[in-house]
Amino acid sequence: MPIFTPPTDNWLHLSDFDVDTPNTHEMRVSYRLLRHFQAMPRGRNVYKLLNGTFTENEPSDMTLVAVTYLGGHQNQITDNEATDLTVAGYGAYIS
Repeated sequence: MPIFTPPTDNWLHLSDFDVDTPNTHEMRVSYRLLRHFQAMPRGRNVYKLLNGTFTENEPSDMTLVAVTYLGGHQNQITDNEATDLTVAGYGAYIS
C-alpha cells in the first residue's frame, strides 16, 4: 500500500510562548534555554473535503471533511487515494 506523509514546515521554535513576555521565573529560564535550539519540523494536516478537493486549512465546519491526513505521520492510503493526491499536487509526498 502507498504511504502518504504530508508536507512539513521547519518553523516550530521551542521557545515560542503564547505570551509576549514570560510571566514566571521558570518560564523566563526555559525561554533562555530553548531559544538556542534550531527550529523543528511541524507537519501540516491535509483535508480531503466531501466535494473531492484538498486543503491544508482546517475548515470551520468539520462535517465537510471526508478524510484527514495527519501531518507528521505516515498515512497508509489506497491506490485511488494516491491518484487523487497526485492530481492535487501531493505526489512528491507519496512513497
